[in-house]
Amino acid sequence: MIVMSLPTFGEQEQYSRDETEQDFIFNYVWRDANDTQQSLSFNLNKIALKEQFHHTKAYKQDIAQRHIYVALQKAAMKIPRKEARVKIQKVTNHIRISVDSKSPEKQQHWLNNLYTAQEAAFDAYLLENYYSRYTSPTGQNAVKPDHPRFVKENREFLLPVAQAIYEKLDRDSSTRAYVNLLLSWLQSIPYNTLEDRITSNGSGYLPPAQVITGNQGDCDSKTVLAASLMRSLLPKLSMVMIYLPDHALLGAALPKREHESAVTINGIDYLLMEPTGPALFSAGEIAPSSAQYIESGMFTSEKVP
Repeated sequence: MIVMSLPTFGEQEQYSRDETEQDFIFNYVWRDANDTQQSLSFNLNKIALKEQFHHTKAYKQDIAQRHIYVALQKAAMKIPRKEARVKIQKVTNHIRISVDSKSPEKQQHWLNNLYTAQEAAFDAYLLENYYSRYTSPTGQNAVKPDHPRFVKENREFLLPVAQAIYEKLDRDSSTRAYVNLLLSWLQSIPYNTLEDRITSNGSGYLPPAQVITGNQGDCDSKTVLAASLMRSLLPKLSMVMIYLPDHALLGAALPKREHESAVTINGIDYLLMEPTGPALFSAGEIAPSSAQYIESGMFTSEKVP
């Protein structure tokens, strides 16, 4: 049984962005769960920031299908006409493949070959555009942004942010203190409602750089930013993204205290965190709705690199 008190809500009192010739300077003021005013300032290099924005192409099914169709046509040209004749057709939501051959064995061989080429072309398109396959907690298949890849490629870029948060703490502060200050800052950033992962194909997702520059983000976007910042300072900490229906949590292999929320995945206990806000939850505290999904097993997970 998970026991928790009612949360307080974060309030961002100030946000500003200034600039020098080389850097953008970000400034935040907010109130934490103890109603204590907190502040944070950091610089991000303009060139490095700009480089993070080319990874945000929206997933378009029709473009993906076109990419796959071209790859299939190339694969079909390699099939000897004496062995089989191939027909590839674009249908509304998919591509239809048919193979005709006098030999049932060769027919099945080349059909399997084309199915393999189809899957490889789809994976190549997803990789090029920073997307990945996704299976929802209810078993539905879809496409979503490649969150672990964004964490991996942003941890160095976000090091100035992680360092600025760390420097706000006393020298002998614990890892948990760093995590809780990080969470309260993220929870105070204005929230965007998460669009349905199944139908949106990640259209509402904002990579870490855009959460910071736009001062907003949905639960997936904020959770990826939280994981990226924690990875910047804690390179060996085991973490997982936890996907609930229409929500996301972060799990980290940190010590669990009594009455705190955690989940065990592949033999590792992960302390659960709510980076989204506006409710101010410390590490180990999650919303009642999140707790219900966790207790019922209605979630999937993805390892953070």
